[in-house]
Amino acid sequence: MRFEREVYRLLIMNNVPYSKEDEKETYEEYLLSDDENTPKTKGAQLKHLTKAKRKDNNDAEEEDVDERIASIKNKLRQKKRPTTERQQKKREAKKLKRSKGVQKLLQSSAKILKNENIKQKKLKLGVIKAESNEDGEEADSKATIRPVQQKPVFNEESKIVYSKIDFAATPGAKTKKSHKNPKEILKELKQTNQQINELKEQGQSDKAAELQNSIAWKKAFDKIEGKKVKDDTKLLQKAIKKKKVEKRAAKKKWEERKQKVDHDIAKRQKKRQENLDKRSKDKKNKKLKKASKKGRIIPGY
Repeated sequence: MRFEREVYRLLIMNNVPYSKEDEKETYEEYLLSDDENTPKTKGAQLKHLTKAKRKDNNDAEEEDVDERIASIKNKLRQKKRPTTERQQKKREAKKLKRSKGVQKLLQSSAKILKNENIKQKKLKLGVIKAESNEDGEEADSKATIRPVQQKPVFNEESKIVYSKIDFAATPGAKTKKSHKNPKEILKELKQTNQQINELKEQGQSDKAAELQNSIAWKKAFDKIEGKKVKDDTKLLQKAIKKKKVEKRAAKKKWEERKQKVDHDIAKRQKKRQENLDKRSKDKKNKKLKKASKKGRIIPGY
């Protein structure tokens, strides 16, 4: 549009005449008419023509505007048409999203109210203490509310119990297995048996019976608590033997691994040395070849 205006301005400045399709009417435009309304000078004629052109342009612009308005109206009519299933689903999804947001807000507010009620109940019961201000009013802030400190609880073995129930103290509860060496257990068994035999030889059969009874009770309590009682000498000897076999196998495996590692290291070192020797030999041969080419007499080259 701007380009057309610029061209039109240049045409007017240079007094370029308008071209017409009909050759008959081309000369009539430049003849002087007898009417008083028509301009007589060339400049006046050009002005008259420009006004006519502008009027035509304005009419064209008005037509464009009308077309645009008509297209917008058509679009609006199309929008008012019944929606498709996809559009309906989209709208429903949007509504659900909004409702979920509202539900979340309601839940959070309900949670806050619940916490406040619990706090008030605790204050009434005296579980938590609220500090009073200078005016005598109770402060509700989190900084002022302090929980009542509870002292640690100890069990029979003088260990701190963190939970409310001590499962180790209750019957039928399982505890950690004793990870004693079978050799040590066998040694202890032999010592106790020896002690009982010595008491019997000395004539203190009551003390020997008492000791045996205490050992039996201890075993019974250990079984109730879920501990594994290891008092069978045959099984203990078997376990010791098994451990020895495992130890030997592990030792053998370790030695084999060590030998393999040493062999691999030696192999790599040998290969490296061979490569170094080869490189140095090639270097010497190269130098000798160069020297023989220059004219030096070297045997073999």
